[in-house]
Amino acid sequence: MNTNVPHVPQGHGPGGTANASMNSLPGRHVEEVRFPSISEGKSIEFLKISTEDPIEGHLNECLAWVHAGQSCDKPIVLELYGTLVVWTPIRMVLATAPQHFKKAEHAVLDFTTTASELGTIEHALPSAWEHYENDLPSGFSFHDSDRESATALAHRYKQAMSLAGKLSRLSPRIHLAPEHPPTLAGQLGERLRDRSRLIDREEFAGEQLDTIIRLYETTGQRVSEYVLAQREYVLIWAIVFLLAAEIVLLLVDLLSTAGN
Repeated sequence: MNTNVPHVPQGHGPGGTANASMNSLPGRHVEEVRFPSISEGKSIEFLKISTEDPIEGHLNECLAWVHAGQSCDKPIVLELYGTLVVWTPIRMVLATAPQHFKKAEHAVLDFTTTASELGTIEHALPSAWEHYENDLPSGFSFHDSDRESATALAHRYKQAMSLAGKLSRLSPRIHLAPEHPPTLAGQLGERLRDRSRLIDREEFAGEQLDTIIRLYETTGQRVSEYVLAQREYVLIWAIVFLLAAEIVLLLVDLLSTAGN
């Protein structure tokens, strides 16, 4: 997993005052988690609480902190074996005992990376659909008037195939098999994936990309057929021209022979 996790200075960034107050409390601090492999501008605020106290006492303050980040998404809340996770795409919280913290943190970050990459693919789908209806006729036939659009069609095909490739590479991380024997980190990752419906979302995205790719594959065939037809047309006329030239030369030769 490629994540860069710099510490956010107190009072900086969204909710800086709230972050400063959280950082001032013992056993907890806020970090800004960045995902360079996804987007340079993509970051999530991560509140870490390492404590032996019962997690029930932290639930309300964690929810309040997450809501203060102005997230419009309903948070995923997990309470498991003395560990609390509150997760949204822009703010997340992990509260657990110090001895479990590292493994639990790794599980949450792994899930966040996977969910963020899938979200990036989902956000790119509307632009892939944007020209679908207008490009449908090109999947049936291709004419002289369509030649200028061939480059754009090829570009859209490449975009759709790129998204499909990213989704395929992401699939093994979405379909992770349950660990045996179960561990806290494994259970956290499994339940986060289940609660966020990663498998269903991957399936929906895959079906959409399959439909889009089928159109542009068919369009590519029509463009290839058009190019081949144009080459055959030019070749036929070249042959006709050569035959005509040969006939003219033959007639000239016959006339010169008859004159002699």
